[in-house]
Amino acid sequence: MPFLERATKPLVIVSALWVAGLLVSTPIEWPNLRWVAVVAFVGSFVVARRFPRATMHGWLLCTYLAPGVLTLLLGGSRYWDLTPWLLGLLGTILATSDPTRWHLPLPWRVPLVASLLVVMLSWPIIWLRELDFLPDIVGRADVVNNGAGVPPDLGTLWVYWVALVHAVGLLWFDWLTHTYPKAELRALLRQVVLPLACSFGASLLMAGYQATVDIGALNQGFWAEMRRASGLLMDANPFGMASALWGGLGVALLVSWPGRDRALTPRLAAAAGVVLVASWYGLWVSGSRSALLAGVVVVVCVLARLMPALVRLRGGRRLVIIAVAVLLASGVAVSRSSMVGPWQRAMAEAPTASVASVRAFLVELWERNNYGAAAVHMIADSPMVGVGVGAFHLLVPDVGHEHQLGRIVPDNAQNWWRHQIAELGLLGAFGWLLFSVMLGWQLVTARARSGAEHSAALLRGVLLATAAASLLGMPTQNPALTLTFWAAVGWFGCLVPAPAGAGRGEARTWAVAWGLVLVHLGAFAAESWTHLRPPHRANRADWDYRYGMHDPDPHPDGGTFQWTEARGLVVVPLTDRWIEVSAWTHHPDIAERPVALQVSVDGTPLIESVRSTGEPVVSSVRIPENRVRVTIEVEVDRTWSPADQGEADTRDLGAGFRWRFFDPSPD
Repeated sequence: MPFLERATKPLVIVSALWVAGLLVSTPIEWPNLRWVAVVAFVGSFVVARRFPRATMHGWLLCTYLAPGVLTLLLGGSRYWDLTPWLLGLLGTILATSDPTRWHLPLPWRVPLVASLLVVMLSWPIIWLRELDFLPDIVGRADVVNNGAGVPPDLGTLWVYWVALVHAVGLLWFDWLTHTYPKAELRALLRQVVLPLACSFGASLLMAGYQATVDIGALNQGFWAEMRRASGLLMDANPFGMASALWGGLGVALLVSWPGRDRALTPRLAAAAGVVLVASWYGLWVSGSRSALLAGVVVVVCVLARLMPALVRLRGGRRLVIIAVAVLLASGVAVSRSSMVGPWQRAMAEAPTASVASVRAFLVELWERNNYGAAAVHMIADSPMVGVGVGAFHLLVPDVGHEHQLGRIVPDNAQNWWRHQIAELGLLGAFGWLLFSVMLGWQLVTARARSGAEHSAALLRGVLLATAAASLLGMPTQNPALTLTFWAAVGWFGCLVPAPAGAGRGEARTWAVAWGLVLVHLGAFAAESWTHLRPPHRANRADWDYRYGMHDPDPHPDGGTFQWTEARGLVVVPLTDRWIEVSAWTHHPDIAERPVALQVSVDGTPLIESVRSTGEPVVSSVRIPENRVRVTIEVEVDRTWSPADQGEADTRDLGAGFRWRFFDPSPD
């Protein structure tokens, strides 16, 4: 194995542990989160060395239960509260696999690993960028990082979370392909698919309770108000998507248990029908429209595969008639309930029978409440490197405002591929996009091995349903669905020949991959230092941004001025096309130890002077047209405190400065 390949997995693991440490160190709602996370990781690693299967079973059983259980225990649940579960899973993976060697399918290995490297090596750049490359500004009450008022520590939490889910998901798939090769299909079903199915089943039962007894039971307020059930996932959209997928996965599990497709019997057909009905019940009470699309794809694939065999059974036609009657009765019962189903929500936005209405509907389907339009603007502004993994949510309010789309509420790009390109750029997302094409080609062309035709066709439907829903959302952004997706990919891989393509690749293949990763990181760092820096975003999107500034003091000549710390920055609204800045230093020992003073406006130096007196330096510059704000940065090489001179003022003072806007043209 070439060194360039072997170095990638340890880098990913170290980065994952680092980002997990930041993730559990930032929130304050659960003070013991970091210690619970450490115990989960270390404990899982130690126990899995002795009981590998049982440890993995335990964490997989938590997949669809953890959010609800944490809500019950803590009185509320946030996504970062699930970090101990992910770290427990990661500890088990590391204890039972080689941390220096990848086991991913050979043709997919380079694109998947290269894309994961982009994610895991670029998030620290985003972390520094959102702190404006000054880590000590975290926690300052006057610092926010977008027009919606999100502070830097909260904004970076989502970045940490997305990076960790990426890493754990792909490391788990790597573990899956190593632990359960094609000959271990029976073990895969018993030890992975069945625990996931049991976990989802418990969540489905909770959704039934919410829909029929108490809609507010372990269901966040707005979901209850919308009359949509979320099971134990605490989010109706991923729960609905899980319900749609487990219709196909559940039938595939029935058909292929305990490792080889069984002949269809009336009892098996009835069990499959029960699974589909339960799946659609969960889908319907969730109210998820993208899940409705996925559910239709799953049902079509199930019926296309099993219906011919069912009709040929003795009494098969009668079973079909009974199944249709049950489905109709179930549909009538659900439609008359108080829950808001996906069809009702879809029909509320359906077009009328006119060309203009259909055109408007298609535009809205693509733009999805302006998220798609904002993503397109992000891609146009930074097509090769994107805005950074996890940063779409943070930047979308500003991009929306900048392009007259409004202050959009943070959410995803409503399309998985569009979201990847917006965040990672064409260069960073190339591996994910290539993997999508390769997986899609295998789904279309691969023929199942003998005895696995039914289950392979059903899994093909599940994966195609995931792709269809990903055109309208980001279902696999939820970690439960991330594991479910990779489990389906791994299961499908056990039923078909290995994907066609190149092998692991020679050293030069990995050299090219590393070259692309490093080019992306360099270009992304440059973009983050310029176009994507928070003050520049505030400048363009018209919101207040400041740090390193003390409260205004009265100026002897009237008005006010401000003292800075060693470095101060403020983004102020324009009132005219010219700005004049006056800056000075009052260090007591300035004559003996001159002070270096720098002032820049919108990143362009305006004043660069070494001061040996307290006299102000004044300079002015014209602001270009079509600007609504201007950024002023002031920096000195050392500060002083009046308290050191016996005064009551304990502030650290850098430079004093003031500004004014004016029009130099004559009247």
